[in-house]
Amino acid sequence: MLQKEVLTCMAVMLLLSISSYAADTKTVYIDIIGEGKFEIIYHRALTNATGAVIGGLIGAGIQSGIESDRDSRKREELRPLINKDSWKTDFLDTLNDKLESSGFEAVWVENSKDVNNGIVLNVYPDQYGFRMVDTSTRMISAYTTFEASFSSRTAKSNEKQEKEKFYITNKNQHPYNVFLMEDSPVNLELEAVLNKAAKRLANKIIYSTKE
Repeated sequence: MLQKEVLTCMAVMLLLSISSYAADTKTVYIDIIGEGKFEIIYHRALTNATGAVIGGLIGAGIQSGIESDRDSRKREELRPLINKDSWKTDFLDTLNDKLESSGFEAVWVENSKDVNNGIVLNVYPDQYGFRMVDTSTRMISAYTTFEASFSSRTAKSNEKQEKEKFYITNKNQHPYNVFLMEDSPVNLELEAVLNKAAKRLANKIIYSTKE
């Protein structure tokens, strides 16, 4: 008889713990809108006022076009080396893991308009790639830019926030030519900055629910 009561008590405690966990678990519906574009910003970072001084706005426009074309050639040099799915695999996998490790359930949706009873995260990929961060040494770092907004939706309310812009750079700096070497760190650097960006976004959602 005593053993039966103990087992019953244990079963009740287990059910309570499960229901408590379910109550603490928040669902985040993630909607990715658009795709990230691979970009190199090198010569454009060296832009000075020479074109504007010599030829006014027309001269500046010509100079900008020349530098943009030189950057496009660098972009085509690195494009064959990069993991073409890096934005999805590195950014989104890290975002998913960070949310779930903090007690959230991440659900991927293609259209969040009809979602209720949860947090809706809209992510708008923009760019990822490399840009010059020190014009004196001409060192470059991996970077990514994107926008995101999230809202808490229920059947009765929709507390939507404005889009927020994110600009993230990796701390590592390299000369451009390093990325053309046989053991190029191009994908490792992209992975690092995309992971950093995903964790930054996940933390913003996690901390907002604690306020």
